[in-house]
Amino acid sequence: MKLKKGDFILIILLITAIWGWFVKDSFFLDSSSKQAVIKVNSEVHSIIPLENESREINVNLGKDYVHVKIEHGLVWVEDSSCPDKVCIRTGKISKPGQSIVCLPNKTVVTIEGQGESVIDDLSF
Repeated sequence: MKLKKGDFILIILLITAIWGWFVKDSFFLDSSSKQAVIKVNSEVHSIIPLENESREINVNLGKDYVHVKIEHGLVWVEDSSCPDKVCIRTGKISKPGQSIVCLPNKTVVTIEGQGESVIDDLSF
């Protein structure tokens, strides 16, 4: 079977469309619609838009503290006064629905906004 000129054009269009689908997230990051929300004792402490700049937020809780860092759309707890340091070992988060929880300090950092969610299943 011999391929015609139209077949080659169709193959090139399909390859271009597939390539564009896979690399679209690399070029079109929409971090302006996402924000980090820091809650202490279920009350909003800070709402920070995720931008391409660095910010550090110190949450002082009397003698306890949580040090949150934001850089290039990533959020993480850099230091905390809690004994187990689970919040630090959680690592960096960047997608809506992800969260970092520090139970001893009653602090929760979540990402809210539009974008790909990390929720893999829902039940009602």
